[in-house]
Formats: sequence, C-alpha cells, structure tokens
Amino acid sequence: MDEDGRLAAPVQLGEIVEAAPPRLSTLGNVGGALAVLTLCVVATYLVPALEFARPWNAADPLPFWNLTGRYVESDQLGQAGTEVAALDALTRDALDAASQEHVARPTPGVASTIGPYTPHPDDAKEVTQSLELFGDDRLDSFFASLARSEAGQPGAITRVVHWGDSAIGVDGITSAIRHRMQQRFGDAGHGFHLMAPPNTSYRHQGVKFKHNDRWGKCFIIRKCRRDGHYGLGGVTFRSLGGAESSFAPAPKRSLGKVSRFEVWYAAHPGGGKLRLRVDRGDKVVLDTHADQLEDRWHAIDVEDGMHQLSVRAAGSGRVRVYGVTMERDVPGVVWDGLALVGAFTNRMTQFDADHLRAQLEHRRPQLAVLTFGGNDMVRSSMKMSQYADEFRQVIRHVRTARPEMACVVMSPLDHGKRQGRRIITMPVVPKMIEAQRQVAKEEGCGFFDTFSAMGGDGSAGRWHKKRPRLVSGDLSHVTFKGQLVLGELFYRALMQAYVEYRRR
Repeated sequence: MDEDGRLAAPVQLGEIVEAAPPRLSTLGNVGGALAVLTLCVVATYLVPALEFARPWNAADPLPFWNLTGRYVESDQLGQAGTEVAALDALTRDALDAASQEHVARPTPGVASTIGPYTPHPDDAKEVTQSLELFGDDRLDSFFASLARSEAGQPGAITRVVHWGDSAIGVDGITSAIRHRMQQRFGDAGHGFHLMAPPNTSYRHQGVKFKHNDRWGKCFIIRKCRRDGHYGLGGVTFRSLGGAESSFAPAPKRSLGKVSRFEVWYAAHPGGGKLRLRVDRGDKVVLDTHADQLEDRWHAIDVEDGMHQLSVRAAGSGRVRVYGVTMERDVPGVVWDGLALVGAFTNRMTQFDADHLRAQLEHRRPQLAVLTFGGNDMVRSSMKMSQYADEFRQVIRHVRTARPEMACVVMSPLDHGKRQGRRIITMPVVPKMIEAQRQVAKEEGCGFFDTFSAMGGDGSAGRWHKKRPRLVSGDLSHVTFKGQLVLGELFYRALMQAYVEYRRR
C-alpha cells in the first residue's frame, strides 16, 4: 500500500534480494557490538573512576549486583542517615589530616615541671567512641610521658609498641595514629622495622626500604623457633651471607630525618659477620658469635637529617637479625607498628618470657597496644571462654615482661557476611569484643571498642558501600582510606582521655 492506501507496484524478487543485507554483514555488526561491549566492561576494571559500573566484584553475590542490589544498599544506608553523615565528615577529616605535610613542631622552652594544660585545636573534634578506662588511672604513666614530650623536655621520647594481626598489616592504622601523634607531640622518628617482609602484606609508611631475597625467615605464627627468640617484631631472619636490606626515612610520608639507627640482632654459637654502612661512610663489621644465644643491639648516631643504613650478612657463619629502629634525638612520639599478619591472638605467647623482657626493657615503651581477634573468628569450634583465657594469658605475658608499661586493647573491627541481599555482622564479632573488654578490665588495660566506633551492627556493610570505599570486598578488612579513619577514631579517643588526665 502507498500513503493513500492504494496497492503499490509489485516488487520484483531481484529487488528484494538486492535490498536484503548480506548475512555476513549482520554477523559482522553483531560481532562489532559485542567487541565494543567487551571493551566497555574491561574499561570498568582498568579505570578506577568507572568502578561503579563494574558488572561484578569479588564481594558481590551475583553479577550486576551493583544494579539489582542498589535499592537494598540504599535502604541500608538510609536507615543510618545520621551515622552516615557523621562518617562522611570524619572521613574528610581523616583524609585531610593524612594529607597534611609533616612539619617539625617547634620545641617549647624547657621547664622543670609540666605547666597548666593549653587547649589544642583537636580537642574540639567529635569523639564518636571514648576510650574505656574503667574509672581508674591505668594510663596515667603513659599520659605523664606524653605531657613531658609536649613540654619539650630533653630526652622526653614517648614510645608505643603496637602489636596486631592483618588489621595493622600495611601500617595503615598505625601510620595514621603515628602521624597524628607526631603532629601534636613531636616527631621522634619512625620506630621499629623488620629486617625483611615476612609476607606481602608487610609494608611501612614513612620508610624507604629495600631488600634482596636471600634472607631466610622464621615467623612467630609458624611456631618455628624452639628457643622463642623472635625479636620485637615476631620474626627472626638468618643468612650465611649475601642477604642485604637498606632503611631510610621517606620524605614524602615523614619529616625525612633520622639521627639514630639501631640494629637488633642475636649473637649465638657459630654466628657470622654483619656489615653495616650509613650512606657512603665507613663500614662497620659486627661479630655475632657468642658462647650462648643472647640479644644484642648496635646503635649508630648521625647528624639529624636524611640518611640510609644498609645491613648485609657478610659470611663467616650464620647471622640472626630482627630489625632496625630509626629515631631522632628530639622530644616526641615513636609508634612501632608490629604487625603479625595471619596470627591468632595466642601466638603472642610464643615469645620466650626472658627474651620478650629483654626486648621491651631495651625498647622502653610507655604503652603497648594489642589489636587481635580477626583471625580467631574462623575458629568455629572455639568457645568465648576459651578465647578469653587465651587473651588473658597474652596480656599477662606482655605485662609481666614490662610491668611499668600501660596497655590498651583495640578490639577487632566489624566483620560482615552476605545474608541474601544484605550485609550483616558476623554473630561472633560482638561476643569476641565483649570477651576482650572483660579481660582488659580485669587485667588493668584500657579498651577501645573499634566495632562501636565504626557504627556497630552492620557497619562493615555501610563502610563497604561508602565512596571512597572504607571496607574491602571481603567485608573483613578496611581499605587504606578506612584505616586512616580508624586511626583518626582511635587518636581522638586517646586524646580525649589525655586531656581529661591533664585537667585532673
């Protein structure tokens, strides 16, 4: 029919054949469209800004969950509107704090006594979860040391040893705390660093570190040393010769200064030579032979500034080394990040008691922080009473090694799991946190409830959906930005307690 409804002229068969597109052309068009679609999908994984369009992520229960599950996720976020708004503000504060340059804090005039407390700008920041001190003065010795550091008294270095599992594995939480504490009280250096990484998750912010692959290692989580001598960081390294590591402060993530390197090692029968060298200076050779196993240290003082230390196993026997500390001879804070990635809490009891005492006596920390529990959650047959007993043994093991040292338990963060189209908190999380709280209270430690600081029940799901994402796809570990937020939460709680101490 034409436009007026009349019968159109007949069409010849040849015209139909000529007008029809060839089948090959149709297939080609389809193939081209599929190729374009494939490139678009691949691009969402290559370009971070297109993450929102990825058809599937490791934590998603189904492909295209980002589309089909979005209304559920919006519901979950909407139910905690006030909390989400507060989290947004906290995240901005944490990222801003992390981006601030490390600037040397002016040292105030030396005073024989600590003067009245002068308010600090951070005092006005909201504290979403306070440090639980159970109504007594159990952190006063640590706070007294902080006050001396803040006053700039000579030799007033406040040291903290922070052990934990993968929650602190890449030095995210610990670097955030270190950065904030050093901004406020002074940068006395980075602190302890292992001689080599025990795994791929061991990385330290603020340190330029290199090593070769010739170090043999024994990690405390493997229970591989009968003598229990693992060093402060829980790993002992050995070499018959050729293994080498170098250490220097990283100027982009720190002040870039050091005035003292100290090598932590063991002397033992058949011990070999260690060769040390700072920058292009003279080589120092240490003989690590001894009639019996003993801990040793070798310090090298340099002018405060940018320097590099190299440590090399020089043969003549097997050397055993633990790590290196980097400090500055100025008042301030040093926060040691001692990650035991993959460790159950009870692995801390594998330290020989006398060895741990020697390590802590030499380090002289005023505070120990313990962040464990995430790995213990997989022990499905374990009762909380058993875990509480193990945790109590760990705290007593550490406190017996240095009784004058205060302690804080930083609980595990929220661990989520998929339930249908929702993310819920694993039931074991609040049970473990309550077990840790009770043990901390009984054993004289402070307690920080990381789970509640995050927002409590379901917070892993909410943190996972934030942009920037704060919890990773496994719903058990925080992203680096999430670590900065947790570090900020802990810092604010610690400073709230410090200010209350000063005003007391």
